[in-house]
Amino acid sequence: MAIREIKRLTIVQQVVDGLKEYIMNGDVQVGDKLPTERELCQEFGVGRGTVREAVRTLQALGFVEMVPGKGSFVASKEEASEKEITRWFAENEVEVMDVIQVRSVIEPLAVKLAVNHAADQDKEALKEIHQQTLAAVAAGDFIKLGKCDEAFHALIMECSKNKMLISINRQITDYLKNFRGRTFRIPNNVQNIVPAHTNILKAFLDGDAERAEACMEKHMEQIMIDLESSKDYENIS
Repeated sequence: MAIREIKRLTIVQQVVDGLKEYIMNGDVQVGDKLPTERELCQEFGVGRGTVREAVRTLQALGFVEMVPGKGSFVASKEEASEKEITRWFAENEVEVMDVIQVRSVIEPLAVKLAVNHAADQDKEALKEIHQQTLAAVAAGDFIKLGKCDEAFHALIMECSKNKMLISINRQITDYLKNFRGRTFRIPNNVQNIVPAHTNILKAFLDGDAERAEACMEKHMEQIMIDLESSKDYENIS
């Protein structure tokens, strides 16, 4: 694989550009598996964190599809269009719905437990993630927004102190990267996350476990609605 080594190791964008160049190469086809994380680290001369960040960025842009347990694959040789985003939601609706249904069970329970177990530093951390979420929305940065959404829900899971819930959440997180990378390309979905997370955070900070649980249930219901409408994004955008 002919990929130039990256000299400035901390600049993820250089790795993103290098991988895009590799993907667009005539020898690479849609459906081909990307080199392993270790191989990419060696080729670019960077650490695992940098490679993971770069691959996730390409996934959000539609170049890469991440398959849990199998690796990353070339999804397209150009950035995803509105039509392609719509098609992805239509083709993956059943699988995504399965994951959301699981989340609808575990996430309300997790936040209810988390409110009772969270320390002051946990509350501050969740507030900070929410501020980053608002900044990402204001900047139209859907890649950062996906990361903030993942961090918000992951922290709540960790605060629940329930090892089973944490384990289940970790199992579905990789799959949700594909979902998050696309759902926040749709403006309506972006707008829906702000009041949902705001309400959950307020209940969390107030120590109101019952209200936090109810807010999370409503959030999951809205995600299901957004999934359905995302299939028609091309027609309503």
